[in-house]
Amino acid sequence: MRPLEGIRVLDASRVVSGPVCCFFLAALGAEVVRVEAPGGDVTWLTAPFVGPDGVHSGLRGPRDIGLSPLRKGRGKRSVVLDLRSEAGRQVFRRLAGVSDVLVENFVPGTMQKLGLDYASLEPDNPGLVYCSITGYGPDGPYRDRPSMDLVVQAVSGIMAKTGFPDGPPTKVGATIGDQVPAIFAALGIVAALRQRDREGRGQYLDVAMLDSLVTLLWDEPLDHYEDRGVPERVGNSDPRGAPLDTYRTRDGWAAVVVTSDAQWREMARIMGEEDLAERHPDHRSRAANRHAINAAVDAWTRRHDTDVVVARLLAIGVPAGPVRSAWSARRDPQIAHRRALESLRHPDWSEPTPYLGPALPLRMSRADLTLAAAEPLGASTRAVLRDWLGLDDPEIERLAGRGALGP
Repeated sequence: MRPLEGIRVLDASRVVSGPVCCFFLAALGAEVVRVEAPGGDVTWLTAPFVGPDGVHSGLRGPRDIGLSPLRKGRGKRSVVLDLRSEAGRQVFRRLAGVSDVLVENFVPGTMQKLGLDYASLEPDNPGLVYCSITGYGPDGPYRDRPSMDLVVQAVSGIMAKTGFPDGPPTKVGATIGDQVPAIFAALGIVAALRQRDREGRGQYLDVAMLDSLVTLLWDEPLDHYEDRGVPERVGNSDPRGAPLDTYRTRDGWAAVVVTSDAQWREMARIMGEEDLAERHPDHRSRAANRHAINAAVDAWTRRHDTDVVVARLLAIGVPAGPVRSAWSARRDPQIAHRRALESLRHPDWSEPTPYLGPALPLRMSRADLTLAAAEPLGASTRAVLRDWLGLDDPEIERLAGRGALGP
């Protein structure tokens, strides 16, 4: 068995944070049903599209899947319900009534207006674990503010901390405002299911993008830094030590972090800078003179290719690595060995597509975390209504006639 086998998850979320959270749950073995509006969210309309006849830039038919849902929809069944109709909301309530977990990431108050919030669903399913992911939380002075990754990175302080002292605030390259709360949500859901195993009751989980990013900042003594006048943005270096930075090489860049005095002595030796090591032999002295030390390291790395710099430093035990493009990861032998990226599949293709998606970054010794291919939008609507609710075909057609399943 996989860890979450037998757990039913109703994924009522959209775009990034909720779908990523439910991707994690699907990879751990949960049966995830993604409920979407007719036409799907914006990711279903974003090229490229993979369909039965190949890859193309425009939608051609109902079996086409956009690249984003091709990634995030792995291991999930796709159901279309029109929650604007009372019939669609009734079906949703019934699905929630037989679910273990519900995940949604709508603006606060949206599910309450639909009568699909935790307070409305809990009486019929006391064991339900209901997770809401929002920008700022369901309460507080920012409750009603619209939120996007860029904005939440700015408000959290992450952006002011990212970049160089003489440059503007810079967002993190990845959409961490969406993806970090997805991780915390999955963690909270697993914890709530464990508590339900003991106590027999589900509960409401509140995960905010802002809270999640603030948590990332406080590994460093920011309050102490402010007292000392340390600038918020320090680029790739760190006021707590040196050498610790990215350094220009003859053909690119290398990241280097010296973690001990012994490493520094060895590094200074191969650089031909033994006198510098004698003047600044310990961590405190190097931190106080980090600009001079970094300048000396930079002068050395510029004379060599990146591979030479990295190899020589690794040979003496200094952590070092090349600064590469994100896409170059697909050729990295360690990433390939770990199967951190996997070829995406379309259910109508006998061979993998040309695209890659991240695997669950977790290995378990007694569980197979392989995922099925993503489904086209709404491919399992009727099958799920039969499997989960026991409806027969005439009942399903009556619901379709009442607008529950959309046009």
